[in-house]
Amino acid sequence: MNFGKKVRNFRKNARAISPVIATLLMIAIAVVASLVTYAWVMGYMNFTTEKTGKAIQIQSVSYNPTGDVFTVYVQNVGDSDLQFSTANFMFVNGGGATAQTIASGTTGNPATLAKGNTATITGSMASLLAGVQSVTIKVTTMDGTFSQITQQFTIQ
Repeated sequence: MNFGKKVRNFRKNARAISPVIATLLMIAIAVVASLVTYAWVMGYMNFTTEKTGKAIQIQSVSYNPTGDVFTVYVQNVGDSDLQFSTANFMFVNGGGATAQTIASGTTGNPATLAKGNTATITGSMASLLAGVQSVTIKVTTMDGTFSQITQQFTIQ
Protein backbone atom coordinates (compact mmCIF):
# COMPACT_ATOMS: atom_id res chain seq x y z
CA MET A 1 0.00 0.00 0.00
CA ASN A 2 2.91 2.27 0.64
CA PHE A 3 3.88 1.90 -3.05
CA GLY A 4 0.46 3.16 -4.21
CA LYS A 5 0.80 6.22 -2.02
CA LYS A 6 4.22 6.98 -3.51
CA VAL A 7 2.81 6.75 -7.05
CA ARG A 8 -0.01 9.15 -6.18
CA ASN A 9 2.43 11.59 -4.62
CA PHE A 10 4.69 11.34 -7.69
CA ARG A 11 1.78 12.12 -9.99
CA LYS A 12 0.84 15.13 -7.86
CA ASN A 13 4.41 16.43 -7.88
CA ALA A 14 5.15 15.70 -11.56
CA ARG A 15 5.03 18.94 -13.49
CA ALA A 16 3.95 19.07 -17.10
CA ILE A 17 4.30 21.84 -19.64
CA SER A 18 1.58 24.38 -19.19
CA PRO A 19 -1.05 24.51 -21.96
CA VAL A 20 0.05 28.04 -22.91
CA ILE A 21 3.68 27.02 -23.44
CA ALA A 22 2.61 23.87 -25.32
CA THR A 23 0.47 25.98 -27.65
CA LEU A 24 3.31 28.44 -28.25
CA LEU A 25 5.71 25.58 -29.03
CA MET A 26 3.28 24.08 -31.57
CA ILE A 27 2.81 27.47 -33.26
CA ALA A 28 6.60 27.99 -33.40
CA ILE A 29 7.15 24.55 -34.93
CA ALA A 30 4.42 25.18 -37.52
CA VAL A 31 5.91 28.55 -38.48
CA VAL A 32 9.42 27.10 -38.86
CA ALA A 33 8.09 24.20 -40.95
CA SER A 34 6.17 26.57 -43.22
CA LEU A 35 9.24 28.82 -43.67
CA VAL A 36 11.40 25.84 -44.62
CA THR A 37 8.76 24.67 -47.10
CA TYR A 38 8.46 28.18 -48.56
CA ALA A 39 12.24 28.48 -48.98
CA TRP A 40 12.43 25.09 -50.69
CA VAL A 41 9.55 25.87 -53.09
CA MET A 42 10.96 29.29 -54.01
CA GLY A 43 14.38 27.80 -54.64
CA TYR A 44 12.85 25.15 -56.86
CA MET A 45 10.75 27.70 -58.74
CA ASN A 46 13.77 29.94 -59.38
CA PHE A 47 15.76 26.97 -60.70
CA THR A 48 13.03 25.85 -63.10
CA THR A 49 12.12 29.33 -64.35
CA GLU A 50 15.73 30.28 -65.01
CA LYS A 51 15.82 28.22 -68.20
CA THR A 52 12.20 28.72 -69.21
CA GLY A 53 11.94 29.96 -72.74
CA LYS A 54 15.31 28.61 -73.86
CA ALA A 55 15.18 25.72 -76.31
CA ILE A 56 16.93 24.54 -79.44
CA GLN A 57 15.90 21.86 -81.86
CA ILE A 58 17.99 19.97 -84.38
CA GLN A 59 16.06 20.24 -87.65
CA SER A 60 18.24 17.94 -89.74
CA VAL A 61 21.70 16.39 -90.03
CA SER A 62 23.65 15.54 -93.16
CA TYR A 63 26.88 13.57 -93.55
CA ASN A 64 29.67 14.18 -96.06
CA PRO A 65 32.04 11.20 -96.25
CA THR A 66 34.85 13.46 -97.47
CA GLY A 67 36.47 14.36 -94.17
CA ASP A 68 33.68 12.72 -92.13
CA VAL A 69 31.90 16.06 -91.82
CA PHE A 70 28.47 16.35 -90.21
CA THR A 71 26.34 19.39 -90.98
CA VAL A 72 23.68 20.14 -88.39
CA TYR A 73 20.83 22.63 -88.77
CA VAL A 74 19.80 23.91 -85.34
CA GLN A 75 16.82 26.21 -84.76
CA ASN A 76 16.21 28.38 -81.70
CA VAL A 77 12.61 27.46 -80.83
CA GLY A 78 12.66 29.26 -77.47
CA ASP A 79 11.67 32.75 -76.39
CA SER A 80 15.15 34.24 -75.98
CA ASP A 81 18.50 34.42 -77.73
CA LEU A 82 21.08 31.67 -77.12
CA GLN A 83 24.86 31.78 -77.17
CA PHE A 84 27.25 29.06 -78.24
CA SER A 85 30.59 28.44 -76.58
CA THR A 86 33.68 29.20 -78.59
CA ALA A 87 35.05 25.73 -77.76
CA ASN A 88 32.88 22.60 -77.67
CA PHE A 89 29.27 22.94 -78.74
CA MET A 90 28.86 19.88 -80.99
CA PHE A 91 29.32 16.30 -79.86
CA VAL A 92 29.30 13.13 -81.97
CA ASN A 93 28.69 9.86 -80.10
CA GLY A 94 29.61 11.56 -76.83
CA GLY A 95 32.94 12.97 -77.99
CA GLY A 96 33.68 16.52 -79.04
CA ALA A 97 33.63 16.94 -82.80
CA THR A 98 36.78 18.34 -84.35
CA ALA A 99 36.89 21.44 -86.57
CA GLN A 100 33.60 22.72 -85.15
CA THR A 101 32.33 25.81 -86.94
CA ILE A 102 29.11 27.76 -87.09
CA ALA A 103 28.77 28.41 -90.80
CA SER A 104 25.74 30.72 -90.72
CA GLY A 105 22.74 31.95 -88.77
CA THR A 106 24.47 33.53 -85.76
CA THR A 107 25.86 36.95 -84.94
CA GLY A 108 28.51 38.33 -82.60
CA ASN A 109 31.19 36.79 -80.46
CA PRO A 110 30.27 34.48 -78.78
CA ALA A 111 27.99 33.27 -81.53
CA THR A 112 24.41 34.29 -80.67
CA LEU A 113 21.40 32.56 -82.22
CA ALA A 114 18.34 34.82 -82.18
CA LYS A 115 14.95 33.32 -81.42
CA GLY A 116 13.37 31.76 -84.47
CA ASN A 117 16.64 31.68 -86.44
CA THR A 118 18.43 28.58 -87.70
CA ALA A 119 22.19 28.05 -87.52
CA THR A 120 24.30 25.77 -89.67
CA ILE A 121 26.93 23.96 -87.61
CA THR A 122 29.63 21.68 -89.01
CA GLY A 123 32.02 19.34 -87.30
CA SER A 124 33.95 16.20 -88.13
CA MET A 125 34.59 12.92 -86.35
CA ALA A 126 37.30 10.79 -87.94
CA SER A 127 37.19 7.90 -85.46
CA LEU A 128 33.92 6.41 -86.75
CA LEU A 129 33.95 2.84 -88.04
CA ALA A 130 33.04 2.15 -91.64
CA GLY A 131 29.57 0.80 -92.39
CA VAL A 132 26.03 1.62 -91.39
CA GLN A 133 25.82 2.81 -87.80
CA SER A 134 23.75 4.94 -85.48
CA VAL A 135 25.34 8.28 -84.77
CA THR A 136 24.21 10.54 -81.93
CA ILE A 137 24.68 14.26 -82.51
CA LYS A 138 24.32 16.67 -79.59
CA VAL A 139 24.47 20.46 -79.77
CA THR A 140 24.79 22.52 -76.57
CA THR A 141 24.69 26.21 -75.72
CA MET A 142 26.67 28.11 -73.09
CA ASP A 143 23.88 27.89 -70.51
CA GLY A 144 23.42 24.14 -70.92
CA THR A 145 20.44 24.11 -73.26
CA PHE A 146 20.88 21.22 -75.66
CA SER A 147 19.26 19.14 -78.37
CA GLN A 148 20.20 15.62 -79.37
CA ILE A 149 19.33 13.39 -82.30
CA THR A 150 20.29 9.85 -83.28
CA GLN A 151 20.33 8.87 -86.96
CA GLN A 152 21.82 6.11 -89.07
CA PHE A 153 24.53 7.01 -91.54
CA THR A 154 26.66 4.98 -93.91
CA ILE A 155 30.19 5.81 -92.83
CA GLN A 156 32.91 5.30 -95.44
